[in-house]
Amino acid sequence: MKYFGTDGIRSTFGKSFLNENFSFALGQALGGFMKKNNIHGKKVLIGRDTRPSGKVLLDTFNQGLKENGFYGFSAGILPTPALAFGVIEKKMSMGVMITASHNPTQDNGFKFFSALGKKLTDSEEESIEKRILIKNRKFQSHTTKSLEVLDSYINYISGLFPKDLLKNKRVVVDLSNGATQHSTPIVLKNLGADVHTLSSGSGAINDGVGSEHPEIMSQKVKDLNADFGFAHDGDGDRVIFCNSTGEVIPGDKILGLLAIHEDKHNRLPNKGFVATIHSNSGLDASLKERGINLFRANVGDRKVAEMMRKECLHLGGESSGHIVASKYLPTGDGLLTALLVTRACYESKKSIHSLSKQITLWPSVEGSFTVKEKIPIEDWAELNSTFQKVKGFLGEQGRILLRYSGTETKLRLLVEAVNPEKANKAYQSIAKIIEKAL
Repeated sequence: MKYFGTDGIRSTFGKSFLNENFSFALGQALGGFMKKNNIHGKKVLIGRDTRPSGKVLLDTFNQGLKENGFYGFSAGILPTPALAFGVIEKKMSMGVMITASHNPTQDNGFKFFSALGKKLTDSEEESIEKRILIKNRKFQSHTTKSLEVLDSYINYISGLFPKDLLKNKRVVVDLSNGATQHSTPIVLKNLGADVHTLSSGSGAINDGVGSEHPEIMSQKVKDLNADFGFAHDGDGDRVIFCNSTGEVIPGDKILGLLAIHEDKHNRLPNKGFVATIHSNSGLDASLKERGINLFRANVGDRKVAEMMRKECLHLGGESSGHIVASKYLPTGDGLLTALLVTRACYESKKSIHSLSKQITLWPSVEGSFTVKEKIPIEDWAELNSTFQKVKGFLGEQGRILLRYSGTETKLRLLVEAVNPEKANKAYQSIAKIIEKAL
């Protein structure tokens, strides 16, 4: 597709297709899609993060919606999972979040949610994209009616956990100058935490802070002798953790400790858990030792959620920090994830550091290569020949993942092996063929 990528639409505002004219056309397209599919009701809930371009995109998108007889209601600045929650609570026809997630402040985009708070399928996104007809227009000032949903979300999340969950715990949280500035500190305080916030509105969203720069959180945890820390991305659907020594915990270890703990408490249906093709093979091996089945989905929390529904599972996620706990919410939520990890510590009476040691990750080497065009990998004879040789060299104790990025013109290569020397040798063999072709 031209506009939709791995997770909705995302680009640089004003320097690409993404501008007021596109936003209006997208609103029209969504309205046309809703008419075509006889979606019940006329109301669409629209939220945004703190990007400067968010307000104009929201207003022009709503004007486009009105062209087809639908009406947008602004939920204001709030995390993406709070928007999904609001769609369900307010019985809206659909939801739209204006955000570019962890991207720089100059970028923006759109994420779409059904009336059930779920992200749309590939075919639904394709149907919307086919209806996008961009024209140059002159826009008049426009006010979108507001609808309060954030307080309800805060109360809901707070009510899922024991009131003393974080009693006597000192927690550092990096809010990335984004959409979680209001909700996350309140929920943590509701559950008894001594909260120390970073990046809570003093700068631009994702500008050298948040989940993409966990070293800031790590240093503050050490300075304050805190129990642990976590960092959000701009729209709050991701989270990255560090332990009490400031050591950043790999996302696959967070996935693993959650799966193991939930299984111990009989909260893991069918003893199954979903990760993506990008997750480390050590996660698979560590879970298998404990009788937990790992299912692998394609990259993207949307794909994780689809696999969870297919296999009738309640928990899954990505190593990047997107975790879906569908028993509580149908989409990924960084704050909910942080609290689920905290609950694991609370119930087991162990630290996050201790729990994460249950997962042994395989050594890995990864990199990306900028390409002029995405030639089908199966048509690349020399690369395929080398790939098969290296695969034989690694055997059962190694894995190769070669795929094109869903959002950039890049070819991504990941090699894992129990033996780190083998992993590096295998990576170099394949990388040479790729670089030769470039």
